[in-house]
Amino acid sequence: MKKLVIALLVAIVAVFTAGAQRLRFSISVAPDSITGDMKLYVNPLNVKLEEGKATPLRLRDGVFTGGVPKSDSGFYQLVVVSGNSQMIAPVYFSDSVAPIFSVEIIDRNIFVKGDVENKALTALNALLGNLDRHLWTKQGLSSDDIYKAILFCVEESAELSKVSCISPAVAEYMAIYTYVRASNAYEYLPRAQNINKEDITFAKSDILPSAVSVLDNDLSALFIQVAQMVIDDMPVKASLNEKLEILYSTYKNEALRLKVAALLVERYLLQHNYAADFEGGLAVLEEVTAKYALPQKYVHEYQKRKSTIVGAAFPADVQLVDVDGNVVDFAEFKGKYVYVDMWASWCGPCCREVPYLQELEKGLENKDVVFVSISSDADTTSWKNKMAELGMHGNQLHDRNNTLGTALNVRGIPFFVIYDKEGKLHTYGAMRPSTGEQLKKFLEELR
Repeated sequence: MKKLVIALLVAIVAVFTAGAQRLRFSISVAPDSITGDMKLYVNPLNVKLEEGKATPLRLRDGVFTGGVPKSDSGFYQLVVVSGNSQMIAPVYFSDSVAPIFSVEIIDRNIFVKGDVENKALTALNALLGNLDRHLWTKQGLSSDDIYKAILFCVEESAELSKVSCISPAVAEYMAIYTYVRASNAYEYLPRAQNINKEDITFAKSDILPSAVSVLDNDLSALFIQVAQMVIDDMPVKASLNEKLEILYSTYKNEALRLKVAALLVERYLLQHNYAADFEGGLAVLEEVTAKYALPQKYVHEYQKRKSTIVGAAFPADVQLVDVDGNVVDFAEFKGKYVYVDMWASWCGPCCREVPYLQELEKGLENKDVVFVSISSDADTTSWKNKMAELGMHGNQLHDRNNTLGTALNVRGIPFFVIYDKEGKLHTYGAMRPSTGEQLKKFLEELR
């Protein structure tokens, strides 16, 4: 791939906008290196703040500029997009330093020149990127070849971090980054090499240290994969209480504990069978919330899921609007059985059900049944455009915040429920319209 030489002159100035501290980036790019569709983004990596979003920089006269929310860790991701190619590399700088970056993009890897710490970071990023490409593109590798390839990267990472000018924070980041990428490489070997897991003759522990020795620190919170990795080391069948006990007895870092605990509780909320044991599940959640000082919002979210139990009333906090923006009270349908189609314009399977739903609605003779489609589209225009495209009619409502889906603990759409004449849940997870005569017979018999 032709070298793209980008001279990044990064002038960092702390500014305040609407109370939020930002850093001003000014990135100069050699004129002959700019492609017509090239874009540059900077993504702040935060430990305690809300997760950062990639900020697009504006191009003018060969210079990309823009203010980026300040990272609380000192780490950022530099993202270069050109054509169908996207390249990402971590960078680091402190408040008091205004570094000048000279960057080369070679074979889909970003290399920072000049700054010792960022040079090491991007060299490691390229090393791990090449490992991934090697394992996914070169088929038929022996288990010994794979072992040597991953181990080489782990050892090279350790050597790179020994450079005397590298700060402890950067060395720590490099250790976590290596652990995450090498661990992922190992876990994806069956897919990458098209082999069975049993064909791998070495364990992850043969090439990597224990998770707790690397991940038990603030910077591990910068990696979205780390929480899942911590959970993966726990017994699969352990209860929520048991997993939290393992977490809090093994790991000491509070930022990491909070992220892992949040993921564990969110999965508990998603997977619990509320109809089978609502009170018992609530007692478990209240116990761990008090024991580990977890946010009360989890208990509130659990209580909302009572709406999934047959006989529960339609969730009171769900606000539905029609195509004209008028608020529609679901109580308006009382006196009828309501077959609810939960869908979204971007959902292919949802859209494929629409013709069957229209045919069902047209052919159903039972006048005690009405049909209501509720979209969870975040964008009103997309919802209306898709309705027009599919010729959707009748009771078309919008729930842009997906409050109904949350209250009903919906894991995927399309999803269908039926409410009875009193506005109480009659059927949770009803048959799809494409079921045909079976569903039609069921609805005809509702009285």
